[in-house]
Amino acid sequence: MSDRLEELRRQRGLLRDHLGWLDREIAALEGAAAPAQNAAPAPAPAGASSVDGDAEAILAEFRRPAVSIQKQAKVGCLIYFAIGLAAMALSVAILYVLVKRAHGR
Repeated sequence: MSDRLEELRRQRGLLRDHLGWLDREIAALEGAAAPAQNAAPAPAPAGASSVDGDAEAILAEFRRPAVSIQKQAKVGCLIYFAIGLAAMALSVAILYVLVKRAHGR
């Protein structure tokens, strides 16, 4: 058997495992007890359980509640507005001081 054929079969097995994981995650979020029925069972490659455990540990480390894009945009717009307002107030204050000095001489 060629190395390329072995690599392709290994990649196919990894994709099947990934699809199975996606089905389990979707089922968990939908509240279903079993994964989708169209998932094709595949023999697990050697070391797949340790890879799954490592992947879950990494995902758990970085998992945090999602913030809505609308909320992020709203906060960003308010920050830009505050910065613009402060810049305009600073510009008016500088202009006021310069005009007052020019007429005060």
